[in-house]
Amino acid sequence: MEMQTAFQSSVYEQTVINIIRKLPSERILQLIDFARFLEFQIVQKSSDDWLDKQETETKEGIRASEEKWDKLFVKPEAKHVMREMAHEALEDYRAGRTTDIAITKDGRLAPA
Repeated sequence: MEMQTAFQSSVYEQTVINIIRKLPSERILQLIDFARFLEFQIVQKSSDDWLDKQETETKEGIRASEEKWDKLFVKPEAKHVMREMAHEALEDYRAGRTTDIAITKDGRLAPA
């Protein structure tokens, strides 16, 4: 079973390498950016799982949550992903693909 997984990883790696060799340099940078985005999602998922456990509204819970987010945001990949997300959000806004939001009486976000 372990041999099959190692073989699959090797095949995937070779596939990515073959794709990279065919791309112009600016597209390679986009591919790397996307790979970093995917990698960051894994970090974010583990962070989301952690945050779900910290839902208590105590001062300690809030402080712990803020510290966790601070640690995530200082990572180099976080800065890059946040910048990309900001650019995408601005593009969506300029293209009219956004929706106004409002805060409901129970404190949730909803379309305005």
